[in-house]
Amino acid sequence: MSGRLLQLAWRNLWRNPRRTLIAMAAIGLGYAMLLFVACLMAGLRQQMIESGTGLVLSDVEVHAPGYYPDRPTHQTLGGRTGTDVSALVAAIAADPRVQAASPRVYGYGLVSATHQSAGAQLLGVVPDQEQKITVLQTRMVKGSYLTGRMPKGVVMGDKLAATIGVEVGSEIVLLTPAADGSTGNDLYTVAGMFHTGLDAMDRGLVLMSIASLQELLRLPPGRIHEVGVKLHDITAATATAAALEVQLGKTLPVRVRAWPELAPELADYVQFNRRVTFILFFIFFLLAVMGIVNTMLMAIIGRTRELGMLMAVGMRPVQVVGLIVAEAASLAGASLVLGAALGAPLLWYLQVHGLNLGGDHRGAVSLAGVVVGPLWYGRQDFTAYTQAALGLAVTALVSALYPALRAARFRPTEALRKV
Repeated sequence: MSGRLLQLAWRNLWRNPRRTLIAMAAIGLGYAMLLFVACLMAGLRQQMIESGTGLVLSDVEVHAPGYYPDRPTHQTLGGRTGTDVSALVAAIAADPRVQAASPRVYGYGLVSATHQSAGAQLLGVVPDQEQKITVLQTRMVKGSYLTGRMPKGVVMGDKLAATIGVEVGSEIVLLTPAADGSTGNDLYTVAGMFHTGLDAMDRGLVLMSIASLQELLRLPPGRIHEVGVKLHDITAATATAAALEVQLGKTLPVRVRAWPELAPELADYVQFNRRVTFILFFIFFLLAVMGIVNTMLMAIIGRTRELGMLMAVGMRPVQVVGLIVAEAASLAGASLVLGAALGAPLLWYLQVHGLNLGGDHRGAVSLAGVVVGPLWYGRQDFTAYTQAALGLAVTALVSALYPALRAARFRPTEALRKV
């Protein structure tokens, strides 16, 4: 397509500036809204993934083979002899893709107060290390998070505390099947309560130090159930899990799972989110087709005599097609620039201030097994932006073909007679 043809196409667009500006405004606003939607949906995906992996589930988890999903108490890393926990955590943390790692022990038992009891999952952690991979310490509503000053202190969900009727400072009894077949029981003090918005956690999770839970379960210090891993790039979780499994498997039988395998419902929602974004893009492209076809047809009808004269003096049908397609391409290009200029402030606002749907953090809702707060932040998704721009450009070119082919079929003698 020659520069002369492009110059002529651009001049033709502005022969009717009102029509061109209306078309540009419609397409440009549509593109700006696509950028807004892509940014918002990418931010929602990221927020859900971070929320889903930031409470108890981590980006990647290292287990003994056969431990997940039933989590039998006796199935620890290294078997009955256990493993060097510090060396294992250090080996995982040495991977450049890993941000932090923390050992964990799980148990299931009965939480009893003076008059009430309830079943709960028991999670033993190293508090300082656990805070590097999860954010449960930020959800405290009463008391304090686990500290070394209270070795017999526990933290539980606020709904569980309400069910058994305890407050911060109350004493509770934990009763659980131990790994050796006996029954473990001991007295603990409630150090704090958390609220996550997930009913299953708020009603059924007790957090304690890993040493306390190992003692309760009759597990020696070298026996742990899991190492939770936080990554620098959560989008690389599956590839990192596979690499860690190969690396660690050289010295210890392990099974390493990434969050999409550990939380398939969340992974399904992320894919659903992407499909919704694609559908919204597709709907806009259909609207763009109608707008561009209408604009080009109106332009051709108003220039029938002119096109007939050009063909009479030697312009070939293929050149007429090229001219109309060049006009559509110019219209699309100008609209993309306008849409990007309109969309840039929206993207900035989404990323800095977020979209507030109303309410405070307690107004958060549970979706796909994770908590989504009322404040949604956007996230740059340059892949989606590029796809939207290319899709719009292709849509414009395809939409111009019908008007262009119609113009190419004009007979010069008949076209010249039209006023």
